[in-house]
Amino acid sequence: MQCREFREIADSYLSNELMVETNHGMIAHLEQCADCRQELKARRELRGKLREAFIKAPENQLRPEFVARLNTQLHDYSLGKRGAPRRWQASMTRKQTTWLTLAACLLLAVGLGLVVVRKRLVESKAPGQIAVSKPTTNHSPELNPGIPVSIVKTELARSAVGDHRDCAIKFRLAEKPIDLEVAGQKYDPAYINLTKAVLSQQGAAPLDAQFVEAHSCVFEGRRFAHIVLKYHGQLVSFLVTNIEPTNGVQAESVRRSVEPQVISCSQFDGYKVSCFETARHAVFIVSDLPEGDNLALARALAPSVFTHITRTENLTS
Repeated sequence: MQCREFREIADSYLSNELMVETNHGMIAHLEQCADCRQELKARRELRGKLREAFIKAPENQLRPEFVARLNTQLHDYSLGKRGAPRRWQASMTRKQTTWLTLAACLLLAVGLGLVVVRKRLVESKAPGQIAVSKPTTNHSPELNPGIPVSIVKTELARSAVGDHRDCAIKFRLAEKPIDLEVAGQKYDPAYINLTKAVLSQQGAAPLDAQFVEAHSCVFEGRRFAHIVLKYHGQLVSFLVTNIEPTNGVQAESVRRSVEPQVISCSQFDGYKVSCFETARHAVFIVSDLPEGDNLALARALAPSVFTHITRTENLTS
């Protein structure tokens, strides 16, 4: 982040109006730039002085006689004295009746709600089983015409979402990521030059998809190649991991395919997941973009990546 960009949104930062990833960028810049730290301190002090001046302005103060009169009336009203304004005395009975009515309606609504919830829970359980919420998997025929219902395993998609959340968004992985090219030489040759394949224009990648960083990281024991992009203002994770084909027929089918079959495969915790497979790798595109935008980006990037990974697999098979 440049100083100019920082100062343009410094007031929004002080008002807690920025997104999480932008806040991370602001904090990182503040750690390195003394001038911007001083600028932020000056703005915070100015905002405090303006707030104090507004609160203490003479035109915003209550007159002492008004405060005294109001305190007396409130005291008389709380004791039910005759000296209290008539409109307050008349309103006491009405308010008490209104509150009792609202309380009765609320209790009735809560009772009915509990009955409905209990009925649904009972209907959703089989004998001896506990109802468990399952992740939403989207195999919409409108988004995926003529494509198989499932290409990759659900648990892999869940891990991809977890890696996106804990690595790209919240930076809380237990194991520190390593350079992607180093990981390619050490763990998986498909990672070598993978960034170039993702950024290649062969797949007609949208011009406004911006590169952020590339590395290899581990989530819950599974290693991923992780390329972070920014698309439509949101962070997008492009993730590749090695898999073992479930059977020889599936592997041979993927090898013969000249184009990737990209689908919108899952939704977890509000994140959208699009995915496709090669013979020995699963590829995931994860973001909180609308499902159509996430799928469109995945399909734009997929051809060059599919070609790159398939070529590597053929050379190492």
